[in-house]
Amino acid sequence: MPKKMLTFAFAALLALAVAAGCSDDDGDSDAGETADSVLDEAQEGAEDAATTVAEAADEAATDAAEAAARTIASEQGSQEFEDNDAELDGDLECEGTAKDGDAGEIDISCTGTTKDGGAAELTGTTSELPGASATELEGDFTGTVDGEEVFSVDRLGGEDDGS
Repeated sequence: MPKKMLTFAFAALLALAVAAGCSDDDGDSDAGETADSVLDEAQEGAEDAATTVAEAADEAATDAAEAAARTIASEQGSQEFEDNDAELDGDLECEGTAKDGDAGEIDISCTGTTKDGGAAELTGTTSELPGASATELEGDFTGTVDGEEVFSVDRLGGEDDGS
């Protein structure tokens, strides 16, 4: 859609330039200035469109990284609770927020309930771009039940190097 709009805008500007060049005013000098002005505006418009597309691509990449981090944290965090004798009753509900738009550093916050009725919470921050592995998430993560720490790891999923 933006490409069609840009093409239409360029065609309209070109038509204005041709029309200005065909006028009977002062001759070639005014037509040349008008054509230069139209071309400058077209170039600025193209640069603005490119910037908008780049910003949208960055935002989409960050959104995808946040979604991947939430999914992995929910699945692997649940497993981590189970491995530490705090099996959950259902899934962890997770939020992931990129720090300052950096998709490689995402704050994770998950909540759930253990089968014993305890309030489970998983918090942490990633130290890699989520999605590098579909089953692991590197960073610093802590799991608590009713405010008491049950685990602290530097990776959710795979081999743990945490304590």
